[in-house]
Amino acid sequence: MDTLRHHTITLALLAATAAVPAAAAEQQQPFICRTQESGLGQPLIDNQDGAGHPVLDAATGKVVGYSRLCHIAPRTEYFYFNGSAFKPFDPATGYAQPPADLKTIAYDGAPAPFVIRVEGGVINRFMYTVAMLAPRPPSSEAPATGKSPSLAWNGKLIYWLRGGVGIGHQQGLAMWFNGQLGSSEKALMPHLLGKGYAVVTSSGNETGVHYNMRLAEQTARMTKAYFVSAYGQPSYTLGIGGSGGAVQQYMFAQNAPGLLDGGIPIYSYPDMVTQTIPVSDCPLLGQYFADAVARDPQSPWAKWSSQELVEGMHASDTARNALTGGTGSTECINGWKFAMPTVINPVYRDPRFDKGAKAYGYQPGVLDAVKWTHWNDLADIYGTDSQGYAPIPVDNVGVQYGLAALAGGKLAPDEFLRINACVGSWKEQPEFVQWDMNADPFDSRNMRRSASCREPDGVPAPRRAGSVDAMRKAYTSGHVFTGAKLGIPMIDLRPYLEPELNMHNARQSFSVRARLQHANPAEVNNQVVWFAQTDPDLVKAVLTAVDVMDRYLSTKAAPREFTDTCFGAQGAVLASGAGVWDGILDSKPAGACTRAYPVYSSPRMVAGDGIRGDLFKCALKPLAAALADGTYGSVHFTAQQQAWLARIFPQGVCDYSKGDLGKP
Repeated sequence: MDTLRHHTITLALLAATAAVPAAAAEQQQPFICRTQESGLGQPLIDNQDGAGHPVLDAATGKVVGYSRLCHIAPRTEYFYFNGSAFKPFDPATGYAQPPADLKTIAYDGAPAPFVIRVEGGVINRFMYTVAMLAPRPPSSEAPATGKSPSLAWNGKLIYWLRGGVGIGHQQGLAMWFNGQLGSSEKALMPHLLGKGYAVVTSSGNETGVHYNMRLAEQTARMTKAYFVSAYGQPSYTLGIGGSGGAVQQYMFAQNAPGLLDGGIPIYSYPDMVTQTIPVSDCPLLGQYFADAVARDPQSPWAKWSSQELVEGMHASDTARNALTGGTGSTECINGWKFAMPTVINPVYRDPRFDKGAKAYGYQPGVLDAVKWTHWNDLADIYGTDSQGYAPIPVDNVGVQYGLAALAGGKLAPDEFLRINACVGSWKEQPEFVQWDMNADPFDSRNMRRSASCREPDGVPAPRRAGSVDAMRKAYTSGHVFTGAKLGIPMIDLRPYLEPELNMHNARQSFSVRARLQHANPAEVNNQVVWFAQTDPDLVKAVLTAVDVMDRYLSTKAAPREFTDTCFGAQGAVLASGAGVWDGILDSKPAGACTRAYPVYSSPRMVAGDGIRGDLFKCALKPLAAALADGTYGSVHFTAQQQAWLARIFPQGVCDYSKGDLGKP
């Protein structure tokens, strides 16, 4: 069976790889295989050259070979549902002598055992799984193709996509095997599999493993191609996934037409790379506010909700602070406190990498040459300099933090000037030092700062000019969702998490829509936005969305429920239809959903950028022009303040009306 299955996989992968850019096929080393952690045994030896993952003798613990590909022989396991969880099931005895807690499911008009069959293996170095309802014993199974009358497949495929933020160099874990199901998966899988859907996953489509969207696309193409060759062509493929799993759906729709036929992006972002634009500001501003309060405990910034004036994101005087454990915080802290250092700091790596490398028998220091940034993880796309560092697009030249608050009369001119003089920027990669998240939570040792920045005649902290080449490669490699192409229906679904200061903020769904409106208004009708009240309401909303998408994709016509909607307690519809989100992307009075679920902004939006959030580098206009054209509203700077402003912005200030200088 394994030989035939390997042959099927190989043919499918050759066909799928042909449509993927060559750069995406380059394989990263070092690369930690994790099949053993997934309960699937050690990877197969494919070389004796010392290349890849050490494979150990079970008895002696000595290295007997190496695995570049992290491959394993495909295997199949069965699980039964007991009403709350899936548990291992022995198909040889379980159908005749079912476990006492096995639940039944309606199948062919009669109760049948709620049993699923899960196939697992490795494709493109990542672990895939295929799960299907299996209410009958597998005696009539056709092992060469995987097709079997024992499987209750409805002919429809769900590609399950996972989230997180990862920097590569590891395989991830297989879903299902060794109990690897997340909380939302435990809640949703019984419903999806019980309806007869096939559910496909790959650890290469988990952004907590890596955030290379071309590698994710390649892996998804290859995995789906294998599924089609082994099980047959589905009538449609529906993407479902949250956070980074939502990003993948938007990326695949843009870059890989035909891979998905529809999507349910949950907790969405339009893409990952443009999130680094406002999020790079969070530690800079957080450090400024912390310094201000340390200098003066009576500082207005000691009131957490005041920080919202500059950061734009939600802030609360009563929420628990994830950094200190005290009362009061901001989304910049609770949502994004660890985001930038783990994306931009080349010398910080998750300690679990070292533990894993040691446990698997890697030589000491094998990871020391890795530069742990998102950009270096995509070095095949961005390139590297003579020191091995990938260029980084993070740029804040000309950005006037707190501008809207100043123009609106909510921020005093001197404080506006102090913020912009002291906020500084991130250092260049060779200057970075190790991040101590406890002693230096904002990673301030890796910021450009100035001791005299607070004084009108002091030296402003310098700003950072990002790599324009990196910006353009982010676009050309398909890592920026531009809005020019969607092509498939999407229900963009999220619980409202603003009260929690959660990183999955409400504005992201409308950032997607704004990009669609800007680049290709005809695509707007392909995206509808649904908000649920809380996380517990999400499961019901997802299942409703699956039903709506099933009718849409089965009939090729949008059901009436495929429309903007917001839900209240227990999933009751608060409002739906055109106009419910008015007031977010237009100047109309707030719609019913807009009133129910307020949307906040970002540091760059407060500084003058729009909700699209896709501008890496602003064009600059002379300070004299800004002073004359109403940029500052009715604020009139004194001569001393104008001189201070000129020292802060010697090159000029952002003119967002001229678009992104980083766009090809």
